[in-house]
Amino acid sequence: MRPAEIANQEIIDAGKKLQTTGKNITGYGLRRILGAGDPKRLKSVWDEYASKGKANKNADLRLPAELEDLVTELENNLIEQVRPLTVQLYEGALKAAQRQVSETSRELKQLRSEMEAEILDASTIIEELEQRLAETTQRLQESAVELKQVDKARYQFERQAITLEAEVRQLRENSTYEELMKRILALESKGKNG
Repeated sequence: MRPAEIANQEIIDAGKKLQTTGKNITGYGLRRILGAGDPKRLKSVWDEYASKGKANKNADLRLPAELEDLVTELENNLIEQVRPLTVQLYEGALKAAQRQVSETSRELKQLRSEMEAEILDASTIIEELEQRLAETTQRLQESAVELKQVDKARYQFERQAITLEAEVRQLRENSTYEELMKRILALESKGKNG
């Protein structure tokens, strides 16, 4: 930070000059008189000086006893009025806070109730889906057993068909047409006689 170009006493002297002319004391007014400086700093130095001067003047003044008693009475009356006002403000703030807590609590209860209903609905849906899954799994297992049985039966029928086909082929190779006719007739007559 740069050192101040203008001493505080110079600023105070410039402020006093402005004061004697009856003009308001501003940072730019001080700068115009001094020819340099930051208006904010100039005004700050003057304000500090002016506030000290007022405090010193007030400290030196003594009030007459009657006026001092009146001021003391007014101070006491003011304190008596400030206390109930403060209590009233506190009560109002407390009621507002309680109302807000009550409202928030009610909203939270409603939200909790809604969430519990949602959870109950979700649980019901989950139970239904689990039941359907169990039923589907049972049907799938039953179908798998049936498929094995059908597969086993198909295998047996295929073996029988292969065996019959082999027998027919062997019969064709071993027998002539006439022999077949004789056998068929013999079997038919057996069936009639039997």
